[in-house]
Amino acid sequence: MSPFSVVAILLVSGLRALAAAVPSAALDGVIPGQYIIRLKPGLQPAEFESHMEWAMGVHKRSRRRRYTTGIEKSFNIGAFNAYTGNFDDDSIAEIGAGEEVLSVEPNRIVELDAFYTQWNAPWGLAALSSPNRLPDSSDTGSYVYDRSAGEGTFVYMLDTGVQISHPNFGGRAVRGYNARPEEAFDDLGGHGTHTAGIVGSQTYGVVKRATIVAVKVLAGGGLGTVDTVLDGYNWAVNNITQTPGRLGKSVISMSLGFTVSSQMSALDDAVKAAYELGVVTVASAGNSNQDAIGRSPARAEQAFTVGAADWDRSRAAFSNYGSSVKIFGPGVGIKSLGLNNGYATMSGTSQAAPYVAGLIAYLMSKEGLATPKAVLDRVKELAIDGVVQDTKGSENLLAYNGRQGVIQGVARRAKKIRLAV
Repeated sequence: MSPFSVVAILLVSGLRALAAAVPSAALDGVIPGQYIIRLKPGLQPAEFESHMEWAMGVHKRSRRRRYTTGIEKSFNIGAFNAYTGNFDDDSIAEIGAGEEVLSVEPNRIVELDAFYTQWNAPWGLAALSSPNRLPDSSDTGSYVYDRSAGEGTFVYMLDTGVQISHPNFGGRAVRGYNARPEEAFDDLGGHGTHTAGIVGSQTYGVVKRATIVAVKVLAGGGLGTVDTVLDGYNWAVNNITQTPGRLGKSVISMSLGFTVSSQMSALDDAVKAAYELGVVTVASAGNSNQDAIGRSPARAEQAFTVGAADWDRSRAAFSNYGSSVKIFGPGVGIKSLGLNNGYATMSGTSQAAPYVAGLIAYLMSKEGLATPKAVLDRVKELAIDGVVQDTKGSENLLAYNGRQGVIQGVARRAKKIRLAV
């Protein structure tokens, strides 16, 4: 089967090209009339319901509510409580003044952190298990990993969906939740299938025995809204924390983001609340060659934010940077799965993030690491320090699974080694 690739760039210009897929938005991504309302932490369920009823009453008695729908979705992740809706100016002003309300922020467009390229270079897996710089980007390296290969772990992919029937998943990809019910659950754009393939496909995956859980939050064209991402994230966290055997064996991967101008973001707080419940979240840094501090969820302190590196260990020219970036992973010319049982090559921090999400699942399975702090500390401990060029204030760490040196040492002594795949 021949690999294929496509040339396309998903940047801010995509907001205009794909405007039909999401509500009308300004150039800064703000959707007029749509809001995310965060409530103060510590509210009891009855207090939350009481506030919701009050807010619905505010909307109903507004004279200007004719063209608005009111409350649409609600979210509960530990101490994080929020809801979204479509309100007129008078209603949102009154709701925002409510004593239980922590903040009100506009809903925004969310976009993918990836763009397609025309050349194939499946070097990412080799780099993940090599302590030394690769000689080039050709398909000549080897990926060495423990036989556990992520067995018993779950990686929740918040993306455009996943082609779960792709034979290269070997039946380990499952449907989780569709936060965009107006669109088919299947991946219509290929991005979600590509990132999921980096995590767990048989040929290109970091963890070849993990379960991939598809959570669709973006349209096939790669755009969505913050409230839809929150909806999918809310489902994923609750599924992890409420399903026996999932907590401490699951990681959420988000190769997406949006630009924020305020100091607060509901998605940032949701990531923090999930971390406090024991859930690890990996986020892509973004592809604007700027400080990731202006992008959510990349800037969230509790997110494990990943920048993109090239085969020569230089920061990818497009990769965001700064103190929010915790680690770098392969992100240029990455070969993985495509739609219609095919294959594709893409570049972006979208590709770097699932390498690290897969590495986290790998360590959870291999070493039994259960808490976010233990997992993230171990990833940093194993990472190769100080080798990434032009990090611009990011933590200078390159993702590494720690296996290459061990296996090579055994091979030299035993002359022969058999790896279980």
